[in-house]
Amino acid sequence: MLPPVRLALVALATVLLFWCVSHLTVATWLASAANQRDADWAQGLSPWQWSFSGAGSVIRPGSHGLISARHEGGGLSFSLPDEGVASMSLPIDGGHIDLNAVDRARIELHASAPLHLRLMPHVAGLHPEWASAVLGAGAHRLDLPLSTMPAPVTDALHLRIEAASGTMLHLRGLALLATSCDAHTPCPPRRDTAPPLATPERLLAYIDAQRRIAPAVAIEPEGRFGDAGRWLATRLQGASDGVVRVVGMLLLALVLLAVTRRLRRRPSASPRRAVIELAATLGGALMLLLSGWPAPDTSLQAGIALALCLAALALLPPPSRHWCWNGDAASWKSATMVTVIALLAISPLALLDHGDAVPRDASRWVRYPLWALVQQWLLIAAIAPRVRLVTSDTRSAALACGALFALMHAPNFTLMIATLIGGSLWAWLGYRHRALLPLAVSHAALGLWLVHLAPTWVLRSAEVGGRYLMAP
Repeated sequence: MLPPVRLALVALATVLLFWCVSHLTVATWLASAANQRDADWAQGLSPWQWSFSGAGSVIRPGSHGLISARHEGGGLSFSLPDEGVASMSLPIDGGHIDLNAVDRARIELHASAPLHLRLMPHVAGLHPEWASAVLGAGAHRLDLPLSTMPAPVTDALHLRIEAASGTMLHLRGLALLATSCDAHTPCPPRRDTAPPLATPERLLAYIDAQRRIAPAVAIEPEGRFGDAGRWLATRLQGASDGVVRVVGMLLLALVLLAVTRRLRRRPSASPRRAVIELAATLGGALMLLLSGWPAPDTSLQAGIALALCLAALALLPPPSRHWCWNGDAASWKSATMVTVIALLAISPLALLDHGDAVPRDASRWVRYPLWALVQQWLLIAAIAPRVRLVTSDTRSAALACGALFALMHAPNFTLMIATLIGGSLWAWLGYRHRALLPLAVSHAALGLWLVHLAPTWVLRSAEVGGRYLMAP
C-alpha cells in the first residue's frame, strides 16, 4: 500500500504529464495547421471554402428560402420560393474572414433559369455587395472579383440568389481565393507566434482573440513546446490517416478475439493479460484522440475505429462481474456525499471572471446523463477489474483508473484534471460498493455542473480530440 504522501506525489506527477501531453499536442496541431495554411496560400487557396455537400455548409437559423433544400450529388439542391429569393448564411472557419486577404470568389452552380447572385459580408451592421453576377440558365464555374470593403474583417457572410419563382438550383461550391505566390512573388506574412501561456486553454483563448483581428494569420506557441510541435508536425505530416487505418485494423482483430474469448468464457486471469488488454483498447483510443479525432472533417473510418475500441473493451470478458446496477442504500449515501462535497468545491468557479461568456450547448443537459452512464459502465465493469489485477491496493487502483479515464479526454487539459479527480473517486466508490447507477448519477451531476459554472478560459469546452481546438 502506497503511503499518502507518495500517492499524492504520483498524482502530482500525473497532472504534470497531462499538462505536457496537452501542450505538446496542441502545439503540434497548430504547427500542422500553419504548415497547411502556408501551402494553401501559396496556391491562392484561403481557409474559407464551402462545398455545400453537408448539413453544416449552411447556417439554417440565418437563412431563408431553403424549405425544399436537400443535399445530393455533392452539393445543395433547392427551388426558389414564391418570392424568388434565397439567402444563405455561411459558416466561417475560425469565426471571421479577412476581407483584405482575398481578391476573388469562385462559385460552382447549376440553374434552370437566369439569376442574380450576390455575395455580402456583414460590415458595421450592413450587408454591402462584395461580389455580384447575372447568370443565365445552365452550369457555371466562374471567378468573381471582390470589391473593397470599408472594414477589414467580417464575422458573417451571406449568399443571396434572386430568380423567377420555382427556379431549380444546385450549388456545388464557393471558395474565396487570393493571388498565388512563389519564389518570384513572395507570400504576405501570415504566420505569428503566441507568448508562452500557463495552460493550453489560455493559449487557445489568446489565438481566438487574435483571429478576430487577423483571421488570415496562423498562430503557433513560442518556447519549447512550440519548437517541439513544429518538429513533430514536419515529421508526422499526413500520418493521421495512416494511424486511423492501422488502429482500425488492429481493433477489428481485437474485437473478433474478444467475441471468441467471450463465447469460450475465458476472462482475464493474470496482471500481464489485463495490462495488454487495457493498452490495446485504451491505447488505440488515445492514438485516435492525439491524431486529431474527432474533428469537423472527421472521416467515417475514424469514427468506426473508435467504435471498435469501445466494442473491444466492452466485449473482452472482465476478470469478474462483482457489480450491480442499483446498489444498496449505503452506495447511494456514499455517492451522494461525495457528489455534494464536489459540487460545493466546484461552486467557487462561478465567482471567476467569465469575460465574454459563451452560451453552452443546451442539448447537453439531455444527452449527457446517458453518456455518463456509458462511461461509468466502462470504468466500473471493464477498466477497474483489470486494474485491480495489477494492484491490490484500493487507493492505487482507484488513482490508476482515474488516470486511464482522464487520458480518454485528451488533450483537453482542464477536463483531464477534472476526470482524473472524478474518475479516481468513482473508481474508489466502485471498489467499495460495486454499484453502477449511483456513480452514473454522480458523474452526470458533476459534469453538467462543471460545464455550467466554469468560464471558457478555465474549461474551454467539454470536447476532446480535434474538436478541442474549435472555439467554444
